[in-house]
Amino acid sequence: MKFLYTSDIHASYEHLFSMLKKARKKAVDAIVVGGDIVPHYLPQFEDCHILQAQALYLRQILVPAIEEFRKQSRAKIYLDMGNDDFICGRKILEERDGELFHLLHMKVLPFSESVDIAGYMNVPPTPYHRKDWEKPDSKRQLFAPGNLVDLQGVVSTKGYLEKTAIDLDVARHYSDNTMESDLEALGKRIRKPFIFVSHAPPYGTKLDVMYDDNHVGSLAVREFIEKWSRQDMLVASFHGHIHESPERTGSIESAIGKARCFNPGQGDWGGSKFQFVLCDLLGETLELLRS
Repeated sequence: MKFLYTSDIHASYEHLFSMLKKARKKAVDAIVVGGDIVPHYLPQFEDCHILQAQALYLRQILVPAIEEFRKQSRAKIYLDMGNDDFICGRKILEERDGELFHLLHMKVLPFSESVDIAGYMNVPPTPYHRKDWEKPDSKRQLFAPGNLVDLQGVVSTKGYLEKTAIDLDVARHYSDNTMESDLEALGKRIRKPFIFVSHAPPYGTKLDVMYDDNHVGSLAVREFIEKWSRQDMLVASFHGHIHESPERTGSIESAIGKARCFNPGQGDWGGSKFQFVLCDLLGETLELLRS
């Protein structure tokens, strides 16, 4: 089973169309997108409120583009939002979930005959203002040491922008309010070998390095990978979020236990080359075809 993996196609308006063009050219069986799907810049909707602009992009551009692709290809598409996407727009995607594409967050879905796919899109606290997809990492590490975060921001869960603040004290005392607790719940749904798609990369690897050389990934994601690798259930994991990490480390891949972990990175907006990996799943063995 051949599949294309990418993440952070929001880095450029053209990345969506580049992804679909590459998938057709490579004749893949599946496309997997690890979060952040709405572009940073939406000049065609610049007169709209940001929530309306993101919704219009999903309805008028992303969904029709995938519809057109599916007329020419039988490839399945697995995707979901990331921390730069306002969650209120996810209702538009939910209308086509299971039909046009498959949403990933907190799900374990069939992928191939012998392998499932599990998804998780939350990230640890960031310096950014949008907080719909942010949670404290774990009770032991609320966010990466040295990472400059802003706990104040906005969420869109009610359909409008509402001020919020991430409460680290709650996370310290109530473990069910962390990424760690989410991943524990996700793990209870795993029944067979799987690939893992997490927007946040694992902490302390070649996949989570910022321009200042700080590691800003998720400890909870790393420990989830370690756990399922020890049990010989995790085939590979795929990530994004930190666009520049491959450039900083010189690698799109890290090994955690027996598991291979990937972050193809993504170029900044403005004509940068579309980044992806092409893989072949042979039973429960992953072969990297293109990096």
